[in-house]
Amino acid sequence: MIIIGITGSIGMGKTTISSMLKFLNIPIFDSDKEVKRVLKNETVIDKIQRIWPDVVSLKMEQKKIDKFSLSNKIFENKKNRKLLEGIIHPIVKEKRVQFIEKYHKSSIVGLDVPLLYETKTDKICNYIFLVNTSKKIQEKRVLKRPKMTKEKFELINNAQWSYEKKKKMKPFIINTSFGKLYSFIQVLIYLVIIITNRKAKSE
Repeated sequence: MIIIGITGSIGMGKTTISSMLKFLNIPIFDSDKEVKRVLKNETVIDKIQRIWPDVVSLKMEQKKIDKFSLSNKIFENKKNRKLLEGIIHPIVKEKRVQFIEKYHKSSIVGLDVPLLYETKTDKICNYIFLVNTSKKIQEKRVLKRPKMTKEKFELINNAQWSYEKKKKMKPFIINTSFGKLYSFIQVLIYLVIIITNRKAKSE
């Protein structure tokens, strides 16, 4: 099995690239979706409530996390971010292990992980797709999101490794600045390289 890590900062087009791999019938583990599921877990909600009681409310006799308030707390304070990661990341990691076990007979699987390098998940990947675009396009995409501000965008960006630092890890770089067709062509080229390399090693 070949494991491809898909990563990139907010607004770079990472989700689009993952969707293209799904279109090619490559199973994808979506870390963001898994985090959303984890944040609905009662045990997790209780842990978060003990640390930040003001981000949890009771609606229809059910506890619910205000994700907007929680995100403000964690991106404004590194200590808060580490506390939340300590709650969420072990669960997401376990789900990722289960995903890899489930698809162990697949030729290729993808791990869509925003904090791929930061969490050292790159260590289990054979190849990395680093998704990138210009700062101008990135900002334009991100500021279209509900409740997003320029200040929050900068906080989120600063919480992640810079593009320059990620680039030093020598991933395959996918530029999403020129539309989906151009991005898809890059994906196909890299997949051909990966498959060709695998065949060469097996001979």
